[in-house]
Amino acid sequence: MSEVLLSIEKLSVALPKGGDRGLAVENVSISVARNEIVCLVGESGSGKSITAHAVLGLLPPNVTVAGGAIRYGGSDLAHADDAAMRRLRGGAISMIFQEPLSALNPLARVGDQIAEMIITHARPRPMRAALDARVLELIAAVGLPEPATLARSYPFQLSGGQRQRIMIAMAMANNPSLLLADEPTTALDVTTQKQILLLIRRLQAERGMGVLFITHDFGVVADIADRVVVMRGGRVVEQGSVDEILRAPKDPYTKALIAAVPGKRPPSAAVREIGGEPLFEALGLNKTFVTRQGLFRPPRRVPAVRDVALALRPRETVAVVGESGSGKSTLGRIIMRLIEPDAGTLDFAGENFLKLRGAQLRAVRRKVQIVFQDPFAALDPRQKIGAAIASGPIAYGVSAEEAMAEAKKLVARVGLSESAVDRYPHEFSGGQRQRICIARALALKPLVLVADEAVSALDVSVQANILALLAELREEMNLAMLFITHDLRVAAEIADRIVVMQRGAIVEQGETREVFRAPQHPYTRALLDAVPGRRLFAGPGEVPAAAMSA
Repeated sequence: MSEVLLSIEKLSVALPKGGDRGLAVENVSISVARNEIVCLVGESGSGKSITAHAVLGLLPPNVTVAGGAIRYGGSDLAHADDAAMRRLRGGAISMIFQEPLSALNPLARVGDQIAEMIITHARPRPMRAALDARVLELIAAVGLPEPATLARSYPFQLSGGQRQRIMIAMAMANNPSLLLADEPTTALDVTTQKQILLLIRRLQAERGMGVLFITHDFGVVADIADRVVVMRGGRVVEQGSVDEILRAPKDPYTKALIAAVPGKRPPSAAVREIGGEPLFEALGLNKTFVTRQGLFRPPRRVPAVRDVALALRPRETVAVVGESGSGKSTLGRIIMRLIEPDAGTLDFAGENFLKLRGAQLRAVRRKVQIVFQDPFAALDPRQKIGAAIASGPIAYGVSAEEAMAEAKKLVARVGLSESAVDRYPHEFSGGQRQRICIARALALKPLVLVADEAVSALDVSVQANILALLAELREEMNLAMLFITHDLRVAAEIADRIVVMQRGAIVEQGETREVFRAPQHPYTRALLDAVPGRRLFAGPGEVPAAAMSA
């Protein structure tokens, strides 16, 4: 048996008084051995991130270790002083955080931030030439091109996947023996996610590290884990080898998490009957963004949408799929008329939507509503939920009393208590906030709902609930939906048709089952190949052919 690097023994972490529970983590025992990846799985609030943060002494104020031990290298980290923890952080134990843009200093070049990690722990301090060479070596090691150019870049100049690779380079700077990875692939494109998972697995194998990998997605677990620990409500409910947990889970909660993984079931063979003329039809849409780069440099032109043609019929759900930068969100905003296209036409319910102005535009615009990716950012933190939902109808002339009565009905319809109308956004979970955003969008009784990455940052079980709710509302309210996502697994759960975008253009479209069964374009096959969790599928007949080839 490999050497045990980390041993968490009966750990309990206390929360401030007055909350819904006293302990964030209760009597948790986990071990991580050298050359092993242990996945810590659970929904938001399960205690998995608190457990990892306790290892490095990074608990929030007023959150304290109430009992147990965290043993590493012969020391109990639960009771180590600040000086000892500073020596360990970024040295023998490193961490990759979920949101690299928040974890990186926006005012410092990424090369300098990597160098700072080395300088902090190197004794004696390396010479400048050696330090620069090491920084470039680390950037190259995580698979980024042109290391010298990237080293001079600021975090905002990089993509999400590039920033996450920089975070991994920083974590690897001092050759740690233990790596803590806290949701490092959540909300990334499936292709970027696959690359990051392969990178972590490669670095772990090359260096013999132990890895504690935190995630809510059993699809990711299936691709990377050696052992799995499942947490719920601060407690461990089940643990074992990855094959034991995936093939024969014992706890009902584990079974529910595995069942909630999107795309685990193949797209239905039955095709929903959708008739009628297109509700809206886009032809030849084009949009190019122009960025000024200074007085003496020509402007940078980025084609975001290129000659896009798309139609949507009543009660139909069309999923627009592609990576970040493919143009799918720009397309959604053009359809909402939040962005004006450079060229093209958009007919909505028999009218040229792009030519409407003033009162005519306002009258039609209420029929097209949007649900954004981040429900917390989409809601005013100072406005009660009822007021947020009622404000749209009130703006269109509905009385305050009638609008609030309808808001209560909508809140109940999306699965919340009517009393929620008197509470503020921060009093709800992420999934509940997304339900509130859906209720707000439906308050104006739209004909078309645009869902822009509406479930990408949610736990898989919450994601499954939101998808089921959207499917129900589509039938009840005769909604047409444009569902924007980077994940073909999610598209398979809800879409009648799939439209695949790459670099602003549509490269493939068709009925969902046909796209999964026989993808025609290499880019579509690459997206299918990147779908995590192929080991979760019951048999070859339930996995896209492109995915099975990997």
